[in-house]
Amino acid sequence: MTTPVDSDEFFDPLNPAHIPDPDDFMAASRRGCPIGRVSEILYTANTDDLVRAVFDDTEHFSSRGNFTVGAEDVRTPVTMITQSDEPEHGVLRARLLKNLAPARLRNLTPEVEGIVRDAISELPSFGRVDMYTDYAHFIPAAVLYALIGIPKPAWREVQGWADAIVSVVPEPVDGLPEFASLMGFLAQLVEMRRSHPDDRHEDVLDNLCFAEPGEAELPTLDVVCHVFQLVVAATDTTRGLIANCLYRLLENRSAWEAVVADRSLLPNAIEESLRMDSPAQFMVRSVLEDVSLDECPIPAGKKLYLNIQSANHDEKRWGEDSRTYRIDRPDSAAHLAFGRGIHTCIGAPLARIEARLAIGALMDAHPAMRLTPDATWEKCDGILTRRVKSVPVWIDGKEI
Repeated sequence: MTTPVDSDEFFDPLNPAHIPDPDDFMAASRRGCPIGRVSEILYTANTDDLVRAVFDDTEHFSSRGNFTVGAEDVRTPVTMITQSDEPEHGVLRARLLKNLAPARLRNLTPEVEGIVRDAISELPSFGRVDMYTDYAHFIPAAVLYALIGIPKPAWREVQGWADAIVSVVPEPVDGLPEFASLMGFLAQLVEMRRSHPDDRHEDVLDNLCFAEPGEAELPTLDVVCHVFQLVVAATDTTRGLIANCLYRLLENRSAWEAVVADRSLLPNAIEESLRMDSPAQFMVRSVLEDVSLDECPIPAGKKLYLNIQSANHDEKRWGEDSRTYRIDRPDSAAHLAFGRGIHTCIGAPLARIEARLAIGALMDAHPAMRLTPDATWEKCDGILTRRVKSVPVWIDGKEI
């Protein structure tokens, strides 16, 4: 049955004291409060089986209002892909997936490799470095901007606007000056691209600006909003993946050395990082019809917080060492970090490519790199993202 979360024992995403270090609270919820009621509107699902079941059930649960935990959904001028249901979702997803098809990703890979090389070249040859701020921070943004078609001279400015917006998500962002600047910039970019219909490019902007036979012509506002979501949604999560994986590998020196010696271990090390530290900690579903989960009745009109981080630590699914990072864990890729079902993250293949190339190149350049003695795991601020605040390392110049 449902348990009102009226004590400090169980995880409550609305309790600020639970956000910086939530894992013990989540473990308590998995044991004693699989479905919790944390407000008049919001329930939580905390176990692997429950989160999977809700992801798969699009009859009783809607993606509208995704990421908002209050009674009122954050209003957007256009329905975003992460907040849409069928059939609208399938149409938009199919269109965006054209830019993430295997052939397109193969063509993009050399550009990703170049971005990673540039980031490596900017690192000092000796001394203390924060691998989040000085390395992982810009790589995913640059890759995404190339995929979208944002001109390279604007990348740094766009990144500044996006960082300011991401820092307050999922709270409303329409009052931020950075929001106005980014939306205005994207609108100009769309109009400029459409003013030259014969100058075509293989990027997201062209895909959304120019309809192919059988596709709908999208108004400028729709294009701007869909590109906006890509800019703010796909950068910080991939930064988190790269930074988290680096920290976990370096934290367990034998794991780092094993992957340096055998790169075939890197893909599973990345999947285990996604399981251990899910960059997006939750999603939210709106309850369309009265439903029962784990013998808990949840009325229509309520919201359900899908606790992805807790599900990925579920002892019943992952064993008693579920909160331990293991590069040899079987079936790590069965995690829920990228969601599940029709809303599985469309950028997951690109995020995996970026992480593999960014971490592999760092291993090539600085195999003896190590965490500084004062390094500690500290989660970044905010309720949505799970990312280590910093990855302080020492680089030994003899490797270069």
